[in-house]
Amino acid sequence: MNRRTFLTSTALLAASATLPLRGETPVFKTQPKKAFLGPVPDEKAIEEMLRYGFKGMEVMRDLTVAQAQAAKKIADKMGFTIHSLMGGNTPERIEIAAALGADTVLLVPGRIGGMPMPKPWEFQLEFDEKTNLLKKVVAGDNAPYTAYIEAHNQEMQRARKQIEEVLLPVAEKNNIVIAIENVWNNMWVHPRFAANFILSFQHPNIQAYVDLGNHMIYANSEEWFQYLGKNIRRIHLKDFKRNPNGQGGSWCRLREGSVNWPQMRQEMEKIGYNSWCTVEPEGGIAMTMEYQSQAADLILAGK
Repeated sequence: MNRRTFLTSTALLAASATLPLRGETPVFKTQPKKAFLGPVPDEKAIEEMLRYGFKGMEVMRDLTVAQAQAAKKIADKMGFTIHSLMGGNTPERIEIAAALGADTVLLVPGRIGGMPMPKPWEFQLEFDEKTNLLKKVVAGDNAPYTAYIEAHNQEMQRARKQIEEVLLPVAEKNNIVIAIENVWNNMWVHPRFAANFILSFQHPNIQAYVDLGNHMIYANSEEWFQYLGKNIRRIHLKDFKRNPNGQGGSWCRLREGSVNWPQMRQEMEKIGYNSWCTVEPEGGIAMTMEYQSQAADLILAGK
């Protein structure tokens, strides 16, 4: 055995020693926490979530500051965490998040539609990394998509102004992170493009909310970890089953779709993710709280 062969063999043995054996449960240093998504909770709702092992939640829908304060009081008494508020698109919502005791708001900063645009699998983006302005959305002739490109750039600039001038000062004051997410809003459809926008703020209060099911229609979910890394503030657990040809698909129950969940867990490990993973049913998919809890447990165990 020559020196090169010896070194290669040694490296392979060392790498294989860190991998779980087939059928063996992976061992992770990170410990992400599972959370539930729902309306502002009362004591009964928190008791049910705790019974199924959810120690935190993300609140959705409208509520007042008084309702938020009341929910926080109950949650604190029961050792429960309200970690995020969905829909942080106004200063008032950021203040409500603070009243809940949350440290994060989910923001979808823009939405466009109603004009010709590429199919999700046709996008091949070209953009200015300094301004985040789109130049092209497909290879070849982009004339059919001129209106889309113009609308995207206008809405992106509007979103930037709103975040910097309206939302960020309130977020800083309340120590809230604005976590930007894509939800089939026809904007920032590729992870590299979305990351370029989010990171361009160069501000600790602007990070990313990554939904592991939403992006499967455009790209594999692991690409979002690749481009955003430690700037991922929160994660949604949701599944999407691609059609056999890889184009389009439909929502499905957790762990029954095309998301590579063991790979997602490895990606969380790589970036040192120890925060909340919130189960978010979509498209009318029926999942009991028990099923959501069991599926989340398996995902976080690397299965």
